[in-house]
Amino acid sequence: MRIWFNHWFSTAYHIINLMKGEGDMIIGTSSNPQSVVGLACDEWYIEPQLPEEEYVKYCLDFCREHNIEVFVPRRGMAAIARNAESFEKMGVKLLMDTDPEMLDILHDKLKAYKWFESFAPEYVPMYYEIKSIEAFRKAYQTITAEYERACFKFAADEGAVSFRVIDNFMSSAEGLYKAPGMKVSYENAEAILSEYSFEKPLIMMPYLTGVEVSADCLYSEKESVMIPRYKSAGRLYTVKYEEEIVSFCEGFLKRSGLKMPCNIQFKYHNGKPYLLEVNTRMSGGIQLSCLAAEINIPRLALERLMGKEPEPRINHRERQVSYIESPVLVGEKEFAGINI
Repeated sequence: MRIWFNHWFSTAYHIINLMKGEGDMIIGTSSNPQSVVGLACDEWYIEPQLPEEEYVKYCLDFCREHNIEVFVPRRGMAAIARNAESFEKMGVKLLMDTDPEMLDILHDKLKAYKWFESFAPEYVPMYYEIKSIEAFRKAYQTITAEYERACFKFAADEGAVSFRVIDNFMSSAEGLYKAPGMKVSYENAEAILSEYSFEKPLIMMPYLTGVEVSADCLYSEKESVMIPRYKSAGRLYTVKYEEEIVSFCEGFLKRSGLKMPCNIQFKYHNGKPYLLEVNTRMSGGIQLSCLAAEINIPRLALERLMGKEPEPRINHRERQVSYIESPVLVGEKEFAGINI
């Protein structure tokens, strides 16, 4: 098969190596010429950065010109889902869920929380929609009356680009002993947002202090795959199958109708798990889950897409898994430009 990955993050290097079978050709594109993903691909091209609808046309033209049989989107997923029928007519199978309504809900944290409140309110943390500086101030006061810290981000965001934790130690000498990362003092946050138009609404919620859980999932009518990874110290993860997390994931998969790989994120606070978000794509750490559970989610998803129904066999033992960074040379591969 000829399989196309468009502008994925760097750990898609592992996803490609897991998915690829004998005789498959992986075609990769990115607007970053030095992306390490190119090292896992058989063909590699530079793609343009375009507005959504123009990008969909680019994708359709690319599929036609390069005889793509399976398209694994990451960039432009919402617009591609809205145009899924156009890809289907060309004979291109999309390895992603294409229900525009459900994707719209899950890609916006405010909409997602409101949807989850209708059937699992106990997993939704305190949150506020922020459309003005006054709403920001009020929400901050309400949250910090009960919790130590608050955090905020765009309601529709990817990769936590806009995520900030309000940490007032950052404006004192104690801040010298803390890595700034995504932390900002209340005064700085207020000053920044005083100049913001709130054209894109924010969401504010308590900063939850417990363990993070990232569950890699793939629905099946017979037995869904759900592999929860609990973040430990440093680069260490513990894969374990606690009933509360597994049951939530199973219920979500049935209710949402998602059939392709997705990732559900939780964070504990005072011993209770709360939902953070759902990513309707394979996660950046899916290779860790696959190793621990002795299962290949990317390949399983591809085979199901092609009409097969392999029986997943998961090793449900509790296991610890980590990763190391290996050096690779970039720029050694010949990059091709595209003009369509």
